[in-house]
Amino acid sequence: MDTPRTAAVTEPPADVVSATNLSPWQRAVAIFVRPAAAWAGLESKAQWWFPLIVNTVIIVGITVLLYDRAIVPMLESQWGRMVESGRLPEEQYNRMVEQVSNTGGMISTAVWQAVSWPLIVLLIALLVWFGVGFVLGTHLRYRHALEVAAWSSLVIIPSQLLGSVLGWFRGTMQGVHVGFGALVPESDPPAKLQVFLATFLDALGPLALWTLAVAVLGAAALSEAPRRSVAWVLGGIYLAICLFAAAMAAMFA
Repeated sequence: MDTPRTAAVTEPPADVVSATNLSPWQRAVAIFVRPAAAWAGLESKAQWWFPLIVNTVIIVGITVLLYDRAIVPMLESQWGRMVESGRLPEEQYNRMVEQVSNTGGMISTAVWQAVSWPLIVLLIALLVWFGVGFVLGTHLRYRHALEVAAWSSLVIIPSQLLGSVLGWFRGTMQGVHVGFGALVPESDPPAKLQVFLATFLDALGPLALWTLAVAVLGAAALSEAPRRSVAWVLGGIYLAICLFAAAMAAMFA
């Protein structure tokens, strides 16, 4: 009589187990040092809230730090040119300057940043879900797209810090570029074409494209779609957004 064979139990490799159990802080480090492996475990465990909170705190902190140093001077300069061109009455200019120059103006600006950034991330997640889930026909859920949008946004922190340092020493946020927009010559006031080119080229800078690359890796990992296909779709959506943002910046220059 044959003895029943005991099925061998195959244990997953230790590195796979540890990767799926990444803490939020470990995953944040992985986003920068090994982004292709930073998405393990997010299929079943939601952690999008962590990078969203981190980035919101940093954005609000930068706003408070630079408010009197660079943001208010930028607004005063822009409004002053409007007064000189006759598009803004001087009395209204004085009221607007008074409103932004007090603590209430700083608080309202910081609150607006704290509200607007999560909305931007939610919108980016919707675009990722549309591109990868609908256009490519994968089973990517919106929650997974939100993980991609939130975690890849951590990569913008270096450009935020660099832009803040430049704005601090310049005493204004106007003309601050952390991408190829710095190559566009500026006039005072800047021409619409100059604003369009500077905004568009900044979006194609190395730090911005780094964020896009991390998003592609995340979307491909969570959707199991080929990276090349994800890169084409998200790259096309990103390019359309860059053109639209540059056109809006030029229109309101």
